[in-house]
Amino acid sequence: MCSPAILMFMTSAVELALLVLVTFSTPFIKALYFLRTNAEGGVEFGLLGFCFDLLGTCTPKQIGYRHEPEMVDRLTTVLVLYPIAAGLTLLGLLTLIPLMCHRRDGGFLFVMFALFSTLAFLASAGAFAVTMYLFTTVMHRFHAEGFSASYGPSIWIALAATALSLIIALNSGCGTCLGGRFGRQPRHLAYTY
Repeated sequence: MCSPAILMFMTSAVELALLVLVTFSTPFIKALYFLRTNAEGGVEFGLLGFCFDLLGTCTPKQIGYRHEPEMVDRLTTVLVLYPIAAGLTLLGLLTLIPLMCHRRDGGFLFVMFALFSTLAFLASAGAFAVTMYLFTTVMHRFHAEGFSASYGPSIWIALAATALSLIIALNSGCGTCLGGRFGRQPRHLAYTY
């Protein structure tokens, strides 16, 4: 039977990959964007900027961009929580590496992984909530101006990463995937009556 830390490592690695994809969405990877509209010949909004389809140009890569009058930069700065969640997930992965080899010796590492995974979930959930509010508001503003707008694949990748992050945080916090027994009798003790 494989160690429970290996399952958590693989799940955390998938979560990290999804968060990295969200982080490097438009203008880095133009196929991944949060919102696309046909205004101004087509605009795709990502984490660190937006790109114009008609001109083939992108804004400078920065945290906290604006697209007047539909989008303000104060909420786009909060999207920095996605790279923070990715960094916390990476730290959690690093704490799992010794646990995959030595299961009984890592009590402190179990706690550290639970802490990092919980913080990663909070960052990811906060970023996803702001993402949904921001881009839903922007989409409604574009619709009110007579343009079409729709969500892009980064929204759904962020949702998947947040859901995985919740599962990992719950499992590590409760100890179910890392061998927690919830106060039951340990396997190595045998009681005779």
